[in-house]
Amino acid sequence: MTTEDEPQPVSFQELKKRWAQQEEATRPPDPSSPPVKPASKSPPTMAVSSNVEAPLQKSRPLATTSRPRIPPKPPVRAATTSHGETPAAVSMLTHQFHHLTTRQDVSSSQQASSSQDPFCDHSEEEEQDSSDSGISLTSSGNEQQQSQQQPSPPPRQSSLHQYHARTPPPPPPPSKKYHHSAARIPTSNHDNNSNKSSCTESNVSPPSLPPRPTLYSRSQPEPAPVLPPRPSTSTLARSHTIAAAGIGGYHHYHMPAPPVPASSSHEEDNRLRRSQSTRATSARKAMQMQQVNGLYPDFNNASRKKPFIRRERKIQTGHRGTIRAVAACGRYLATGAHETRLWNTDLNQHLYSIDSAAPNDNADKIYALAFAPTPLPKDEGAFLWVGLKEGELMIIDTSLGRIVTRPQSRHDQTITAIMRYRNTEIWTLDEGGTLCIWDAHSIGLRDQRTVTPRVTATLLTRERHLWMSSGRTIEVYRDGMEEHEIPRVRIPNDLGNITQFATVPYHVGKVVAAHDNGKASMWDANTLERLEVITVSMYGITSMVAVGDHHVWMGYNTGMIYVYDTRPVRWTVVKMWKAHDSAIVKLVVEDIGMAIGDETIQVVSVDSHGYMSLWDGLLPEYWKDQKMQMYQGDFCQERDTRILICSWNIDANKPEKLTASDDKLVRDWLRGMQDPDIIVVGIQEIVDLESKKQTARSLFASRKKIESLQEADELLTHRYTLWHDHLVQVIRDNYKHADYTVIKTDQLVGLFSCIFVKTSELRRVSNVESAVVKTGMKVMNKSLHGNKGGIAIRFQLDDASLCFVNCHLAAGQSHTQQRNADAEGILQSADFRARDDDNGVFANGGDGSMILDHEHCFLSGDLNYRINMSRDKVIDCIQNMERDEALAYLQKEDQLLKQRIVNPLFKLLLFQESRIDFLPTYKYDPGTDYYDRSEKKRVPAWCDRILYRSKNAENLFYRRHEVLASDHRPISGGFRVRVKQIDRSKEREVAFRIEEAWYEHYLQLIQERKVTYLGDFGLFDTQEARQRLQAADWDVGRAIEQALYSK
Repeated sequence: MTTEDEPQPVSFQELKKRWAQQEEATRPPDPSSPPVKPASKSPPTMAVSSNVEAPLQKSRPLATTSRPRIPPKPPVRAATTSHGETPAAVSMLTHQFHHLTTRQDVSSSQQASSSQDPFCDHSEEEEQDSSDSGISLTSSGNEQQQSQQQPSPPPRQSSLHQYHARTPPPPPPPSKKYHHSAARIPTSNHDNNSNKSSCTESNVSPPSLPPRPTLYSRSQPEPAPVLPPRPSTSTLARSHTIAAAGIGGYHHYHMPAPPVPASSSHEEDNRLRRSQSTRATSARKAMQMQQVNGLYPDFNNASRKKPFIRRERKIQTGHRGTIRAVAACGRYLATGAHETRLWNTDLNQHLYSIDSAAPNDNADKIYALAFAPTPLPKDEGAFLWVGLKEGELMIIDTSLGRIVTRPQSRHDQTITAIMRYRNTEIWTLDEGGTLCIWDAHSIGLRDQRTVTPRVTATLLTRERHLWMSSGRTIEVYRDGMEEHEIPRVRIPNDLGNITQFATVPYHVGKVVAAHDNGKASMWDANTLERLEVITVSMYGITSMVAVGDHHVWMGYNTGMIYVYDTRPVRWTVVKMWKAHDSAIVKLVVEDIGMAIGDETIQVVSVDSHGYMSLWDGLLPEYWKDQKMQMYQGDFCQERDTRILICSWNIDANKPEKLTASDDKLVRDWLRGMQDPDIIVVGIQEIVDLESKKQTARSLFASRKKIESLQEADELLTHRYTLWHDHLVQVIRDNYKHADYTVIKTDQLVGLFSCIFVKTSELRRVSNVESAVVKTGMKVMNKSLHGNKGGIAIRFQLDDASLCFVNCHLAAGQSHTQQRNADAEGILQSADFRARDDDNGVFANGGDGSMILDHEHCFLSGDLNYRINMSRDKVIDCIQNMERDEALAYLQKEDQLLKQRIVNPLFKLLLFQESRIDFLPTYKYDPGTDYYDRSEKKRVPAWCDRILYRSKNAENLFYRRHEVLASDHRPISGGFRVRVKQIDRSKEREVAFRIEEAWYEHYLQLIQERKVTYLGDFGLFDTQEARQRLQAADWDVGRAIEQALYSK
């Protein structure tokens, strides 16, 4: 049932009909046609109940001689059988019209007046707008007469002027289904009296219909709301989503208000201010996250030398399915998928295959593996426990390669983990949460508990605590706990799903968790409180193990393995190398072998393609290299080398086009250092890159355009020759007292590099080589065009390696991520000939095949990093602030400097940059001292930079030069580099001493491992175990036999 005065819904078709009638009624007649004589019969009026006053009426224009009389608007009829309108229909129309008139954003004064009466508006702007549309919302006295005497408004025209002058029409009325709060027509005399105070009384007429909805603007469409990126379940995709959202979460986007007309001079400033506001928000969130998770590893001294065990050991397992389980003990290695396979790691030989599946059943059956402890050390690795998908357990004799027993399992679901607890127990856990604890020697069930089901990561600590995680939670089972007593902690949202746990002996009472968003977290083992978070990578951590006293090994889906020294607050990357061609799915450490006679700790890595590799967990080569660096002064002599680096984006200028003043300034640019030993010149945009883009298109066009490519190559060769000859001549003129020789030049479309060395120093130079990297147009992630990229030239000076990189990165104010990718690509992709016999020439154990393998690296060029400010603001700072204050203020928004905050893992941050004490070098109007005054009005920026990476380099100066020919200013930097020369005989003496020190250190590691192994039998404490081993001359087997005999 509905009340009589409740508004009834009106269909959209009915509204369309009424809009059409309204437009027909308000359209002015054609002046060429004779005036239409109005009908004598007055239009029908709306019937309103006696107790309701209509608050609105249509203003009737007076008949004048200046224009034809506009006929009155036809009345609105509701769907009734009579000619009168019901109060419910009036209320419904008023309800909809009020919603439309109050929908637009208005000022506070307008909102205040409209709150008094929905049909009264005292705003002059709205009065003018209503009079223009031919509809008067309020009229009385003189106001009504003035509106009637005003000439008829001209027809509306679609013009930009009228768009700026008028507010856009409101949208169509909303459905009653979703809007219930519209005001109704007052139904009491009291309400009528209250309305009279704000609205002038006039003749009552039916309420006017709302205007027909129109498009927001044909020339400037209403911007749609921007949605945040959809989250992805992929680890890499999720990391990109987080990066796009500004680390701290997604941005909140609001529907913008109708645009306010602005002058053309402020349009770009407003656009830049909006984009910079978004970037500033992302930066602030990044800084906030850094304060919370502000620990990042130090990569500066990371070695790329692979830690082989005497030689490279790579095994192809041959499993038909994914390797789901791996176990290692001594010389034995086991893998499980559809079957169990045993290997001898000393011989890299396959021993046995044990298939527990039915014939022709290729499904994965093996989900967990572990070698059981034995009473005697000599029997270690003899028995292998296997967990099957059906919840069954079986034990394999590795010497015979067959199943010897099947323990009476209490599991009825897939066994997901088999864990060895010291030398006494085996713990098994299934997918349903059933935990069984077995005596490892008698194979008897000691205890059974119910814990967390469907765990994905487990860790059994030496304190007999079982850490479990299903991805988003951490639960710890302590001995004797019931299921409801197990503490549970949900990890914060800034951490990804947990993939692995590990305990590091150096960090007592703490547990490390690896996450699939590239973070590692450290937790208090007693309180389960999160202590710290380290962002170790932008890629998800797929596997992790603790090796030795303080090292953590992590594997990634890129096939890389990183080794971290966890002792510093900021972890140090000890090693990083490409271990596999596919994602690493397992890392397993075998540290029992050292206690029973093996030479080292083995770390086994398994990839998703079924390959295994064995690595030396002791890292002896790294230990020795670190010691050699400590005693480098005992066998090396160092001498200073002066290096001048010059860089300039010449904007396709030719040497002969330089003016006399510019030619003099170019000579000063190449004469910035007195008596340099090496002069490095890097030029960008030696030709117009826009024309070269046309050449690139010809690569995919018909054969008719091949001539244009040849012509372009001829142009490039000619331009390279012009600048090469000019540089040689200028340097000859600048340094008449010394002779310089060009040892290497190389080019890549717009890039040109040329290195001069004093002729007297040529005998010190060897192994000169160059490499080019294209980062321009890409197809299938492969760069095909070199309009952007880098040139790397390396050589050996005495016994030191130097590498000079000239690069041109992606342009564009907002293309910071593309510039980062270009820089990473140049550093990673520049490929030199590897040298195995480096003899201490390269840094951090590198073989010289990569840029970062060299001891002294210099990177310069048009890096294109911009300032995140508007052009007007940058210029205002330069003109109106003190120089030092302005430079410091602008450098806070420099994109490259801000990468240290928002992207601390960026490889380019391994380089240093001297203090910038000059104005932005880009972008000028060529030939003038004015920053860009073209239509684009680019923001001034320090696009041209010189970076360096060296432990023994000192910057002498870093400046720009005032050559006006280009839109860039050239820059130069002077360095003093200490270059080593090795005395090989003294080096051998130091190496011999370090080898002896390593042997002593190695014996200590073996003894500590034997003490731990003997104590794990639970027969005596650590001190007594050490005494028994010393009495047995460190023979573990004899010490155990004596202990068992004495018991």
